[in-house]
Amino acid sequence: MTAKPSSPMTRRHFLGRTAVASGILSLGGGLFGASVNPANAQDSQYDYIICGAGSAGCVLANRLSEDGARVLLIEAGGPDNTEMISTPMRLIELWGTEYDWGYITVPQEHAQGRNLYWPRGKTLGGSSSLNGMIYVRGNPSDYDQWATEFGCEGWDYASVLPYFKKSEDFSRGADAHHGAGGLLHVTADYTPHPVTKAIVEAAQQAGFAYNDDTNAGDQEGVAYVDLNTKDGLRQSTAVAFLRPALDRPNLTLITNARVHRVEIDNGRATGVTYMQDNTVKTVTAAREVLVCGGAIESPRILMLSGIGARAELEAIGIETKVDLPGVGKNLHDHTLCPVIYEGATELPPPDDMAITVLHAHLFAKSDPALPGPDMQPLFFNVAYYAPEQAAPTTNAYSLLASGVRPTSRGQITLTSADPEALMEIDPQVLQTQYDVDILVKSIRQMREIGTQAALDPWRGREIYPGPQVQTDAELADYARSAVMSYHHQNGTCKMGVDAMSVVDPQLKVRGVAGLRVVDASIFPQVMAGNTNAPTIMVAEKAADMIKAG
Repeated sequence: MTAKPSSPMTRRHFLGRTAVASGILSLGGGLFGASVNPANAQDSQYDYIICGAGSAGCVLANRLSEDGARVLLIEAGGPDNTEMISTPMRLIELWGTEYDWGYITVPQEHAQGRNLYWPRGKTLGGSSSLNGMIYVRGNPSDYDQWATEFGCEGWDYASVLPYFKKSEDFSRGADAHHGAGGLLHVTADYTPHPVTKAIVEAAQQAGFAYNDDTNAGDQEGVAYVDLNTKDGLRQSTAVAFLRPALDRPNLTLITNARVHRVEIDNGRATGVTYMQDNTVKTVTAAREVLVCGGAIESPRILMLSGIGARAELEAIGIETKVDLPGVGKNLHDHTLCPVIYEGATELPPPDDMAITVLHAHLFAKSDPALPGPDMQPLFFNVAYYAPEQAAPTTNAYSLLASGVRPTSRGQITLTSADPEALMEIDPQVLQTQYDVDILVKSIRQMREIGTQAALDPWRGREIYPGPQVQTDAELADYARSAVMSYHHQNGTCKMGVDAMSVVDPQLKVRGVAGLRVVDASIFPQVMAGNTNAPTIMVAEKAADMIKAG
């Protein structure tokens, strides 16, 4: 269900040393209130209505308003005017707050009946205001697979690369793989934490090559992460894309307003009904309605609008407008599982210039024949415990095993026609043996890295999984007891051409004119890597398709 967890659980989940920046203005700066351009907020008709001011919605708001079109952007959360958002080291403080949807899954039958916590951004910038700020595009083969296996013409890597480059302001400058001068700053060079430097060296000692740029086509190897930061502050899409557009008189922003449904008349999306300040309001769109709520909220909006599996909608009293059985299905997520070592001595605390506590990652294949990596472990210079794990010390560092080509699939379903009712979120994590085996293999890799000579000065005892956990069966049980979300939920309004596809390769909802979905929910299969940069790319490409008609 989607009830919020208590704050203590989320704080203990990640035991680092929080750095609070003083004297830094919040990125919202008090600018965003109930609405921006209030005179325009009295209008009832727009050219485009965008539902959700997240990673995709802020991009669309900028691009669609740049040529004079009347654009309304509706966000369920409030303004992003808090230093917890603007200061990267404070990101964990956002969990369980008003800026977090705080979703909770149903008990996971393949993960010892545990309810998984899914923090997602509920504010301007969406999850780009809540995430770890890692800029990763995914493997080129991922997009080529979209085009070939899923029939998504125009979504191969050669076709999407220009949109990655269009957004980008790469700190090293432009080249064949990167853009410069775009709205989204990408920081590639900074001073990593000394423990992280030792982990990167240890990974090389364990046989993994060093990769200076995992966004340059070839992903494999250990690398320092690229970050969506600028001058030490978070670069959310609200900061990078929305803020520069807010002075346009044709762009209207409404916050604290939850979309209830898309209005559909004679097979065409004509507007949106939302609630703000306990008042239900309806606005109309002359051209298109764009649903950008993310992998969890977008299917909710569609189903409440009568778009979904007929039997499921009728069971809760919603009239079916379009029978699309794929809405809410194909839910999947990357997985993480902690391997944690206590520090042999007191570990250096991250300082204010460290930006984040996550400076490095690894891309690796479980089989050399694979077209791209299926593992992406993360390296934290602090302790990162699963919520159910005892946390004996904060003086620890973490090598997080990971699977990034999951084969398990779940779904999101409504429990009621009431727009405020909780949904059932069931990702079926670790449903397949492959997904379990990947975590077991990745845990073994983390142990191999963790015992290399470069980490001798820092390594104390292995806290988790613990030296008593050795066999594949024991490691599999541990994985089920400690698996966590990588916070990359996707796929619930998948793009494609088969019967379970929700949108076509132009992101148009099948069976409804004037309606598109633009966010991570359209991924037919998740890429090997973090999902924020690909979501921004999707919005950049969508903006061009929308303008083309």
